[in-house]
Amino acid sequence: MKRWTNFTWPKLMTMGRIVPKMILGYLLLVVFPVILFGTYLYNQIHNDMLDNYSSDKQNLINQAANNMEMDLARVDSIYTLFQYNPTVINALSGAYKTNATKAYTYLKDIRPMFTFASLGNKSIQSIKIYKMNQNVLLSSSEIQNIDQLERPFVHEKLKDIKAGKGLWIPINYEERGSIPSLSYFQHIYDNTYIKELAILNVTFKDDPLNSFLQTINVGNGVNVAIFHQGYIFFKDKELKISNQQLRDLPKMIGSDNNSYMIWKKNNLLVNHIYLENLNLDFYFLSSVNQVMKDINEKSIIFGVVLLLLLIILSSIYYLTASVLTKRVVNLAKHMRRVDENQLSVYRGEKGNDEISFLTESYNSLIKRIDELMNKVHRAEIMKRKAEYKALEAQVNPHFLYNTLESIRMLAEMNDDQEVVESTFTLSKLLRYSLSSGSSETTLEQEVENIRDYLSIHKIRMMDRLQYEIQIEATIKNIHCPRFILQPLVENSIKHGLSKSRKPGWIRVAIHENDDQIELSISDNGKGMTRERLEKVRSVLNNELDRSLLQTDSSGLGVSNVSERIKNYFGNDSRIEVTSNLDDGTTFNLILKKQRGKNSA
Repeated sequence: MKRWTNFTWPKLMTMGRIVPKMILGYLLLVVFPVILFGTYLYNQIHNDMLDNYSSDKQNLINQAANNMEMDLARVDSIYTLFQYNPTVINALSGAYKTNATKAYTYLKDIRPMFTFASLGNKSIQSIKIYKMNQNVLLSSSEIQNIDQLERPFVHEKLKDIKAGKGLWIPINYEERGSIPSLSYFQHIYDNTYIKELAILNVTFKDDPLNSFLQTINVGNGVNVAIFHQGYIFFKDKELKISNQQLRDLPKMIGSDNNSYMIWKKNNLLVNHIYLENLNLDFYFLSSVNQVMKDINEKSIIFGVVLLLLLIILSSIYYLTASVLTKRVVNLAKHMRRVDENQLSVYRGEKGNDEISFLTESYNSLIKRIDELMNKVHRAEIMKRKAEYKALEAQVNPHFLYNTLESIRMLAEMNDDQEVVESTFTLSKLLRYSLSSGSSETTLEQEVENIRDYLSIHKIRMMDRLQYEIQIEATIKNIHCPRFILQPLVENSIKHGLSKSRKPGWIRVAIHENDDQIELSISDNGKGMTRERLEKVRSVLNNELDRSLLQTDSSGLGVSNVSERIKNYFGNDSRIEVTSNLDDGTTFNLILKKQRGKNSA
């Protein structure tokens, strides 16, 4: 999350326009968080409500199971009514031999017991005793022989009945398509609890199991699957789940007798209960969508209302932001149109807010800049006029050229070749220096100029100066700024050779490779101290201010040349300086060729 924020926020802050930035900021800081939080809150509420519903459903199932167990427990009391009655035990044991005695005993003592037991529980349909001995008592609707117990599988189940324990058996066990009805069976023993005398059977009008399932709304959106000892005993017809999937339920829900879970695979809510008296596991399955139908409908309505409200509020925010930013945007558009040739004040809406203050400050600044520019412009024009007049008065190039030509002709007439050469060379230097027009020349002309410059100094210094110009490049069509070599040669003479008494020399070498030209100007003069050399290098690398090179005896020629070649040839071009005290200085100019402009 932090990495995503670090990526998104700088991108947002560097967007060009304020309105898209505000809209995107509103989406990122308001809309998206509201939607995400709303979704999270809805899921939490949905899950909590589903959990509460599941818990309440489980409580209902437990309560219904407790009520059913109470009904089942009342049936056990019917058993005690017969098991602990001496008349019934004696009659089933064969104590009464004559039919008259049997009939009398049945009518006087036993039949009233059946009536009393039935009246005590209105849900009971019938109470029967299946006697083991056919000769005891007389057969009636309540007392029958054991062979009249019609369902064979019941005989197998009765083998599992323990003394003092009853057994609930579904009497339609073989009918898998309908909910089974329960029937209660229990052995009646003699007084010693050794001999089985009969089997008590109780059936119901309103079956407890059906009542239990109806209480839980089975069939009204709730389906049931009943397991007996791990096997599917009953499965609702409405339940569209395979038996294989149902067999996985006990593993998923665990060993807890009373528990519930959300079966996400089938989107079902599953409640479970185990009834020990019946030895049955009940799984109640409800569709989550059906359970949460009302909640989902209300949630959809709430979501639509929230979305409409968000759209309305977003529209209001957009209109408000547009109104607030309109003045800023208009001011920005006006400022983009302003340049040195068009300094106009902004005629926008006025008010008492910060934007009005910004507009007034901007207009004041524009007016002040316009006044200063006019003042500076007038001063610059006056200065140039004065300089032009002074230069015109002092030096008239044509006058100088004509005068030097007259001196050269006079020296020619007197056969003084040294004066002739000196005058001719000086004339060439002045013509190169004073010629107007472009500030650009060719490297060939620049080299020719320093050759003339060195010739003049050679006349002055005579044997104290030797120079050599070595060219190993095609420089005729290499264009360059004017006066990039003369200041360096002048620096070698003025600060190098003139401060040394030994004979001096200057070497100029030009080499060429595929993409650059290297010019080297070396001397054997005084050289520089290490401190001075480091300062020069720092200025050339723009690490120090160039004014630090200004002294009483030296100027800014080297720095000036460095700036001009970088502007002309690119930042890859440079001047490299090496020097040792009393051992001379070398300037290396490395010029990057420019395609089409500096090609040979």
